[in-house]
Amino acid sequence: MSQLIDQSLYDQLIQRAAASPRRRAHHNLHQSYDEPVQRVCIGLLKGTYVRPHAHTQTHQWELILGVQGETCLIVFDEEGRVKQRLILSERNHTMGIELSPGTWHTLYPVDKQSIILEVKQGPFNPEAACHFADWAPEESSPDVPAFLQWLTHAETGSSFS
Repeated sequence: MSQLIDQSLYDQLIQRAAASPRRRAHHNLHQSYDEPVQRVCIGLLKGTYVRPHAHTQTHQWELILGVQGETCLIVFDEEGRVKQRLILSERNHTMGIELSPGTWHTLYPVDKQSIILEVKQGPFNPEAACHFADWAPEESSPDVPAFLQWLTHAETGSSFS
């Protein structure tokens, strides 16, 4: 089954993200979690919080492409220190990154809204999908706004305190 990845899809994702308390929305391009390649477009709005996490299954690499707007991707070490900051965008020199299994990371939209395309090796097991960092606030934590503010200025080698 063919699916278009076009501005109409991006507009729908942004509308759904605006209606979501999490300020993001997903659109699976794959039909089943059993497929060998998982593909998803994600609409992100300013203020969304993607808790730092790592995909720890040995086959779980992840390709992330910035397809609309600017998205900041931050890679951490195991203790939560910033190792790398990248701006992913169709407008920049860096449009994407492939992360190795076990890479701690988060991302947020730099622009008011952005769209990314994520590609991962399947099959997808929701129970083993990722491990969240214990050094980062849970989604419901009152520390999330401070963490998001820190992320926007976090320099290589720094950690959230």
